[in-house]
Amino acid sequence: MNYHQRLEKVIDYIGQHLDEEISLDSLSDIVCISKFHFHRLFTAFTGLSLHQYIRWLRLKRAARQLIFDKDQSIINIAMNAGFESHEAFSRAFKKACGISPSDYRNGLECVYWDALPYSLPTSGEIEMKVDIRKMNKTRLAIVEHRGDPKLIPESVNKLLSWAKAQTISLKPKAGESFGIAYDDPGKTPASEFRLDLGIKVPENIKIEGEIVEKYLPAGRYAIAIHKGSRNKIGETVYALYRNWVPNSGEELGDLPCVFCYYNFEHEVAETELVTECWLLLK
Repeated sequence: MNYHQRLEKVIDYIGQHLDEEISLDSLSDIVCISKFHFHRLFTAFTGLSLHQYIRWLRLKRAARQLIFDKDQSIINIAMNAGFESHEAFSRAFKKACGISPSDYRNGLECVYWDALPYSLPTSGEIEMKVDIRKMNKTRLAIVEHRGDPKLIPESVNKLLSWAKAQTISLKPKAGESFGIAYDDPGKTPASEFRLDLGIKVPENIKIEGEIVEKYLPAGRYAIAIHKGSRNKIGETVYALYRNWVPNSGEELGDLPCVFCYYNFEHEVAETELVTECWLLLK
């Protein structure tokens, strides 16, 4: 079963279990895709996060109930759609299609609900340049950034301060500085965002305290290059998941997307930043 078919299976499953608690972990298990990759694959294919898609599907069902079940109160429809109040439902409904639930029920329909909010890719998409390389196991000194992405510079400075305090030079080098991207800052609430920031270090360096030891596993990695602002790195990551992975014949390993940094904002113009996006393969 290819990734296209797996995502279609997920969409079918969500529709069949819409009133149940649906977790990312359970869906990734159903289609045998690592949870580290599932949410990015889902968003790459649909343009929506899992939460956004489930909310859209529930809102669309509620819209039909407003029209075809007029004896049912709006608050009951709201509760059935997973909302805790009439006000929360009304805000979400109006944000989605431009009018309130009561106006929709009274005949001021819109065409928003007639089209799917996503488009699964078709064949013939432009292929991106991806290299597959064998990498050795790599020891990293890591700062685990948890929380608002705006505070990432503080985590970077914490790692740099630790590196400068070591007895040998651990100044970040091109190709030896990494980000392990558990979440997309554009799709994840700031309070839940996770990113590990790390530098390659030799085995004889002691790692303790707020700095933790982690390893990038040895293996084959699919690698695509992103050039320019790292604020737009999602464009390359999602193209990798959407265009290359489904047609590659490869299976993804159990590791989040890894960013390998070749230069830094304080060294070059933003347009000259070079970042490799790595996906571990089985």
